[in-house]
Amino acid sequence: MAWIRSKPFIWFILPGFLLYSLFSVYPIFSAIQISLTRWDGIGKKKFVGFGNYGELFSNPELFRQLTNALGHSATIFALNALVVLPAQLYLAYLIYGKIRGHRFFQAMIFSPQFIATPVIVFMGTLVFDGNIGVFNKLLETVGLGGWTRPWMGLPELGIYIVWLLVAWSGIGVGMIFFLGAMKMISGEIIEAALLDGASYWGRFFRIVLPQIKTTILNMLILTYIFAMTLFDYSFILGGASGGINRSVDVMALFFYRISFGDNSAVGGTTNVNAMGMGTTIACVMFVIVFAVALVQVALTYRRAED
Repeated sequence: MAWIRSKPFIWFILPGFLLYSLFSVYPIFSAIQISLTRWDGIGKKKFVGFGNYGELFSNPELFRQLTNALGHSATIFALNALVVLPAQLYLAYLIYGKIRGHRFFQAMIFSPQFIATPVIVFMGTLVFDGNIGVFNKLLETVGLGGWTRPWMGLPELGIYIVWLLVAWSGIGVGMIFFLGAMKMISGEIIEAALLDGASYWGRFFRIVLPQIKTTILNMLILTYIFAMTLFDYSFILGGASGGINRSVDVMALFFYRISFGDNSAVGGTTNVNAMGMGTTIACVMFVIVFAVALVQVALTYRRAED
């Protein structure tokens, strides 16, 4: 007790530590334990060691679904990193520079965050539907009627439709992150650059970007985690099966389908090892995300040391 009295800060840490252990640490270890068993979620568990992991990578159908879902998740991350993130930086810098109407544009760009995902998907359907879609009508109006397609029904475009909806709804979040980081840059540095004759975009590339590089790196890892855990857009567009030829399948949807079945949200066509294999997939997802997070922490620490 004397040791505890000498360190009163422990009482402030303890509630958060207990809650974090209960809702974060325990579920991780519980999932690892379940992944080592053969279990349908109801009956008796049977310990199989790493048998589920072996089956996941050796079963041709499971491995095909795994690589397909992982490839789609990686595609969404790559597109977000190469297209959306630079656009977020660009928009943030325009608003940071207080262009005319910057408050209005800031509110409009961020406003999709207040729209529910099913509504966003419905709006996307109204845009890309082959019969009533606005996009096809626009192509016909400008004389490109030959380019009209049933965009929502083309398997090769499925994951790109998902990405477009995700990008439109989420571009404002990263913009706000970057805008906040830019506002923390010392005004004296910007004033000195102006006195030295630095141009508008010269200040962006030579002053602003180096000052917010840690925020960019953190946003990149958040983008990666989001891409690896994306679920709702693919589920609403393609159902538990992942759409036509699993064209909108992603890692989280793959996990859901194996754990709870194809046909319904409360079970569907589950198998005798639904929970065992499902948690195995969840553990593989965790390892993939955690490994990249470790790289990000190492890079951040190295930059801080420099």
